[in-house]
Amino acid sequence: MAASIGRKGAIHGINITPLVDIFLVLLILVMISSTLVQPQGIEVQVPKAAAAGSVAPDASGLVLAADGSLWLDGVASAPEAVVSRIAHKVRLDSTHSVLVSADGKLPYEKVVEALDLVRKAGARKYALRVRTDV
Repeated sequence: MAASIGRKGAIHGINITPLVDIFLVLLILVMISSTLVQPQGIEVQVPKAAAAGSVAPDASGLVLAADGSLWLDGVASAPEAVVSRIAHKVRLDSTHSVLVSADGKLPYEKVVEALDLVRKAGARKYALRVRTDV
């Protein structure tokens, strides 16, 4: 940074243009790097429904992957852990709901088992996630 110094050694002004340039370059680097980081997701092919709601409630997400594994809010979980975590959320908020997503190729029995886990945890509100593109 350049500074203009007067006759008595006092600084009258500082050129901050190089400092602003550095911050702009850093800002651009942060913007570019943030677009490269993508959140991890679990790929599930949910079935279609003609009359599905368009807005999802604020709820826990229970996913049954094609291999039969359970994921609660993006974390692989055993059935016992699913029940205890949902039960904890229901104790904190009695109106807590659970949104169940299951791969369309899974047997119906697996979906019923997942719904049983949700009901065992004490959740009174739960819904099945479906695609709306008909």
